[in-house]
Amino acid sequence: MEYLAILLSLIALIVCLSVYNKVSALEARIKAMQFPRPQAAPTAQAEEPTSYLGQDEVIRLIHEGKKVEAIKKSRELYGMSLLEAKQYVDDLALKV
Repeated sequence: MEYLAILLSLIALIVCLSVYNKVSALEARIKAMQFPRPQAAPTAQAEEPTSYLGQDEVIRLIHEGKKVEAIKKSRELYGMSLLEAKQYVDDLALKV
């Protein structure tokens, strides 16, 4: 009987930890979506804002030759997909 109580407690703990991890991941995604998201590819004759929150750090990474880290930072800051972030970093590298 005591083993059953311990087993149920362990199962409840595992379920709670799993739910906590999922909620944390969702909170991080929501936080990333709250910032303005730059366009991955420039549109014809459309003016883009001159800077975005965190763009200076992405530019610094590009200048240091750390393109992969710049793509990762763009995904983290703006919630972009991998393709969008790569296009964004490539476009930004051409401008600076």
